[in-house]
Amino acid sequence: MFGLLKRKLQENWRILKGFRGNARACLVMEPLWGIPFNLYIPYASVYMLALGCTDTQVGIIASVGLAFQMIFSLIGGYVTDKLGRRRTTLIFDLIGWTIPTLIWAVARNFNYFLVAAIVNAVFRIAYASWTCLLVEDTKPDRRVHVYTWIYVAGVLAGFFSPIAGALVGRFTLVPAVRGLYAFAFLSMTAMFFLRNALTRETETGLRKSEEVRRFRLKETIHEHKTIVLNLLKSPLTLISFTLVIIKNIHITIKRTFLAILLTNGLGFPKEAVALFPAIHSVVMLLVFLFVMPTMGRLGAKRSLLIGYLTLLAGYLVLVLSPFRSYTVVIISTVLTAFGTAVAFPFSDALLHNTIEDADRAKIISILHVFLFAVSTPFGYISGILSSLAKQLPFVLLALVQVVGIVLLGVFAVFERRQRATGLRE
Repeated sequence: MFGLLKRKLQENWRILKGFRGNARACLVMEPLWGIPFNLYIPYASVYMLALGCTDTQVGIIASVGLAFQMIFSLIGGYVTDKLGRRRTTLIFDLIGWTIPTLIWAVARNFNYFLVAAIVNAVFRIAYASWTCLLVEDTKPDRRVHVYTWIYVAGVLAGFFSPIAGALVGRFTLVPAVRGLYAFAFLSMTAMFFLRNALTRETETGLRKSEEVRRFRLKETIHEHKTIVLNLLKSPLTLISFTLVIIKNIHITIKRTFLAILLTNGLGFPKEAVALFPAIHSVVMLLVFLFVMPTMGRLGAKRSLLIGYLTLLAGYLVLVLSPFRSYTVVIISTVLTAFGTAVAFPFSDALLHNTIEDADRAKIISILHVFLFAVSTPFGYISGILSSLAKQLPFVLLALVQVVGIVLLGVFAVFERRQRATGLRE
C-alpha cells in the first residue's frame, strides 16, 4: 500500500517538475482565484434567494449570463490575436471578475445580479486568451496533465469551503457572503497582476498579433467563415466540442441549483451546504493524484465513458435521496466528484488535441459561440424545473450524461472510419 502511494506521488512529482513557463505560472497563481471562488460559489444561489430572487429569476440570471458569454466569445478570438494572449487575459479578467465581485458584494435585488452576470460574461474573452497562454507552448501529449493540475489547484482551493459555512453560521448568510465577495475582489485582482508579471507571450501569440495588424475586417470575416466550414467537415472536433458543451451545461445546472436543492428541497441547514464541496474536493484530489495517471493509459474515450457513467449514477442517487440524509448525499457527492475529476480534463484535452495551434484562438471563440447558444436555455429551463420540484434540474443533468455516453460511441465510429481512410490512402 505504502509502496503504491510512494510510486504515485513520485509519478505526479515528475509530471509537476515537467511544467515550464506559462503553464507553471498559471498553475502557481490559480489558488488566488480558486480559493475565493470556492468560498462564495456554494452560497451564490441561496444568497440570491435571500435577497428576494425567485427560482425562475435565478435561472434567468444564469441564462442571461450565458447569452452574453456567447456574445463575448464571438469576439474573443479576434481580440486575443489582436492584443496578444497575455495582455488580453489581464484586461478582461479585471473587467470580468474584479467589477462583478464588487457588485455582488453590495447587491440588493434581482437587478444587481443581472448586471453583474452581464459584466462577468466578459471573462469569456479572457478565457480564450488564457487557454492559449496555458497550452500553446506545451506539447500535446502533456496537455491533459496541465488541465489535470489546473483542476487539482481548484480542488485544493475547495478545501477552504467549510470556512464559508462557519462564517455563515457565525454571521448569517447575507453578511457572510458579502464579506466573501469582498475577499474575492481583493484576491482575484492581486492574482491577475501577479500572473501577468510571471507569464510571457506565446510564440503563436506573437505571430498572430503581427498577422492581425495586416488584416482588414473583410478578411477577418472571411477567415472566420473558412474556419467554420472546416469545422463542419471535422466530425471528431464537432463531437469532442459537444462533450465540452455537456461539461458547460453540467457546471451551469450544478453550480446554480445544488445549494437550492440541498436547503429548500432536502432540508439541510445553510451552514451545512459548504460541507459537500469540501468532500467533493477531497475525492477529486485523490482521483487526480492516484487515479488519473492510470486513466491516462486507458485513453480518452474509455476514461470519459467511466466518468459519464459515474456522474449518471451520482445524480440518480441525489435525485432519489431521502429528506436530510447526509449519508445518501455524501455518496452522491463522492460519485459525482469521481466522475467530474475524470471527465472534465479528458473532455478539454480531447478537444484541444483536435485543434491546430495556428487558429486556436479563433476556433475556441467560434466554438464557444455555439457552446453558449446551446447552453443558454438550460439555466432558464432548470429554473422552471426547480420551481416545480427541486430535484428536477438534476434529473435533466442525469439525462445530459446519457447524451455524452451516446456521443462517445459516435466519436469512436468516426475515428475508426478516419483511421481506415488514412490506411487506404
